[in-house]
Formats: sequence, structure tokens, C-alpha cells
Amino acid sequence: MLFLLKLQLQHLKNEPGTLSMNKDELDITNLHWVLQILQNIEVGLIVFDRNYEVKVWNGFMENHSGISSVAARDKNLFTLLPTLPKSWFQYKTESVLKLGIQAHCNWQQEPHILNFENTRPFTAESELMFQNVTLFPLFSTDKQIHHICALVYDVSEEANNLLKLKTISQTDALTQLVNRGHWQTLFEQEFLRCKRYEDTASVIMMDIDHFKQVNDTYGHQVGDRAIQLIADIILESQRETDVCGRYGGEEFVILLPKTSLKDGVLVADRLRKRIEETPLPLGKEYNDEQLKLTVSAGVAEFSNEFSIAENWLEKADAALYESKENGRNQVST
Repeated sequence: MLFLLKLQLQHLKNEPGTLSMNKDELDITNLHWVLQILQNIEVGLIVFDRNYEVKVWNGFMENHSGISSVAARDKNLFTLLPTLPKSWFQYKTESVLKLGIQAHCNWQQEPHILNFENTRPFTAESELMFQNVTLFPLFSTDKQIHHICALVYDVSEEANNLLKLKTISQTDALTQLVNRGHWQTLFEQEFLRCKRYEDTASVIMMDIDHFKQVNDTYGHQVGDRAIQLIADIILESQRETDVCGRYGGEEFVILLPKTSLKDGVLVADRLRKRIEETPLPLGKEYNDEQLKLTVSAGVAEFSNEFSIAENWLEKADAALYESKENGRNQVST
């Protein structure tokens, strides 16, 4: 940005209309223009000294913080921006002062460095602005660094687009549950967490009863609607910490952190009952018939005896098989 300003000043000095001005008039005019540009650009600009006292606070900062440049001048930066991560920011600043080089922070390292509201709240996924920040030293005439400049860039659109793509890549398109690959990753992380901290958790494996018969009788479109209905019930019932996924076909998996086997069975049985009580309407094509669905489920609790995460899942799968062998529409452990 500063490089562009220098080019702009050089261009102005070379314009024919400016040749009639004397040097002092030209410098004052150029400085006036530069100040206007710095005040109005859609980039935050802060200059502060070694004590973090603010010397420059441009229009972007005024608009998004609600603090005027007059009110900000000579105030401590962390007082003006209480949500700014102090230790992280000081670490970044020290590297700039010691090495005399730029330091950068990407939104993926610190998503909301400054707690500013998003300027496009109706089209953005996040209510807060995502920012990139560049810090660089300002050398004085004695070639010492007495001040640092921070440039704050609003990258909310880029960040939200990337987050959407990431969400899509981790989500099952039909059900909006977590897809198998991502669920497996989270499941293995929970396995390692339980191992390390000797904590408890349970996993549910659930399967739609006689699903092949549904597809053969009504077609795959109705089969997809049956899967979606059950997925909706699972999503509506999940707790904030639960991880619900589609494991494949008509099979679902639910990871329940910090949940005992007894409580895991209660969760599974509530879901089983709610699914049984929620028929799928088939519409006029099938004379407004309602399809009754049931599920079988298996629940397994974490055990330190499991050497790998797959052992834990195998226990849940074995319990699911037992539910099917014993007549379906039930929960086994």
C-alpha cells in the first residue's frame, strides 16, 4: 500500500499542471492528498510507539471501533482494543522491533484479531469480521525504530468462502450430517482424548430396518427421503458436543463425548422411539400412505482395553448386529 502511495506522489510530481507550483506548495498539497487517502482507504491503519501508545488511527479504525482518532491518540492500544490478544500481539511486535522486518498474521491463525462486526452481516456466515494484519517498522531519521505501523485488512469474504468449501467437503450432501471420512477423524481424536485423560465416551451405530425392502417397494427416491427423515431427527436431537454422521447407505453413527454406556443407551432409545413415532408421508402418488420406519442400534462405551479406535467401533457394530438378530427395532450393548 505504501509503495502505491509513493508511486502516486511521484506521478503527481510529474504532472504538467503541478510544475507551476513551488516545492513547498507541492509538498503541502501532496501531504494533504496522502492524508486523505490514508483516512479513507478500506484498510485499518494504526501507528503506535514502543509503549503501545497510539499516534495514528485512521477512518477505518474509527468506523469499526466507534473510537475517534482524537480520542484514540496517545491512548494505550490494548485499552482501546481490549479483545486484542495481548501476549500474541506483543510477541509479534517484539520480532518487528528486534529484527526490523515485517510480521504477518493470517486470519486462519487468529480469526478475529479485532472484535469488529462484519460489514456484510446478511450475506456472511460469521457475525464478526475476519482480518489479516501486517506489522512493519517505521525507521526515524536516526535509523532507529521508535514506531510500528499495523495494517488491518478485512478478508471476511475470502474467509467465509473457504469455510463454506471446508464445510461442504466434510458434510454428507443428502443428510447434512458429517460425512464418514470426517466423522472417522473426529472419532479417532476422541479415542485418543479418552486414552490420554482416562475419560469416558460412547458411540452409537444405527441402521434402518428392512431398508432394502423400502427401496424395492417404493424406489430409491423414497429411500433417500427415509434417510433424510431419520437424519433430520438425529440433527434435531443432538447435543452441542455430539458428532453425528452418515456412515454409509442407511447406517448412522453418533459419537457421545463424556457419556457413559447407560446414558448412551438412553440417547439411542429416545431416538429409536422418536423415529418409530414419525411416519414418512409418501404423497398422492401412493394414496397419501405413510411409511412407518424403525431402526436398530448398538451402543459401546470407550474402554482402555481398546488398542485402536477401530476396536471401539467394532463393539458398537457387534451390538447393532445383536439388535438385528433379536428382532430389530431395539437397542443393544
